[in-house]
Amino acid sequence: MIDWLPNKVTINTEYYVQVLKKLREAIKSKRRGKLSSHVLLQHDNAPAHTSRRTLDEIQHLGFELLPHPPYSPDLAPSDYWLFSEMKRPLRGKRFSDFEHLRSAVNSWIQGTPEKFFTTGINKLPSKWKKGIEVKGEFIENYEQ
Repeated sequence: MIDWLPNKVTINTEYYVQVLKKLREAIKSKRRGKLSSHVLLQHDNAPAHTSRRTLDEIQHLGFELLPHPPYSPDLAPSDYWLFSEMKRPLRGKRFSDFEHLRSAVNSWIQGTPEKFFTTGINKLPSKWKKGIEVKGEFIENYEQ
């Protein structure tokens, strides 16, 4: 699921709760049976992600929240895996408007094999282990 933040909108608790509800519906329609098994949710510690309202909604939706240490972008798959790879084919291109950019990003996502995304998620346990080994210090350019 991709959620494109509308122009001049800030991610606050209410916005994020609505995204979580949309996520649940996307899982329900695209991954039949997954909701009855186990959905793990990982996000960073932004205020909208850690508010009491958000945490209550996560529990209500039946998601299990994975812990995320503060100030650890090196443990977010979107930061250490997705965005760096997505930028490569887009680097140096100029987009006349937001719709052209959105189209290019959507095309990249749709044209990228599923294995790419699962590989990024599967790197998470080794990154957690490395984070423990370095006692929470930032892991720059760590690949494994």
